Amino acid sequence: MSGSIYLAIPLMLVLGLVQTAVLPHFPFLGSVPQLVLLVALSWGMLHGIEEGIVWAFFAGIFTDLFSITPVGVSSLAFMGGITAVLLATRALPTSRIFMPLILTGLTTIISFLINILLLRLFSIIIDFRSIIILSNLALINILFILPIYWLQIIMNRATQPRRAQL
Repeated sequence: MSGSIYLAIPLMLVLGLVQTAVLPHFPFLGSVPQLVLLVALSWGMLHGIEEGIVWAFFAGIFTDLFSITPVGVSSLAFMGGITAVLLATRALPTSRIFMPLILTGLTTIISFLINILLLRLFSIIIDFRSIIILSNLALINILFILPIYWLQIIMNRATQPRRAQL
């Protein structure tokens, strides 16, 4: 793993704060995008499953710190969702347009279901009525992944040295 953890911690701190304090005031289709999950997923798509899991861990921790969710629930949900889809990418063809869209939808569904099950396990929620927002949440995350993914590709190209060929 590279020194990306030094970037992950402050970035996820800021994104977690924006996601929990600012974005709820500007809902889109009745929900808000999960920026921390999208950034962690796109980082994992670009840099591998290990770094994706580390970024998902910090994404969940900072999401939980700024919400009423018990600390660690979102981390487990994000890590589970990202791990499942990044393991599946090894068997799928690569595409910079379609794969991020498909993987985002799957990650959103998996992490949401894990989150709901853990919250029910800890008696934070009584029933599973909140599952009705899953389709809107998946759609919003799918709409927001491409700009985030492409921005990370551009930043990666600008900051990573290129290999010299003779």
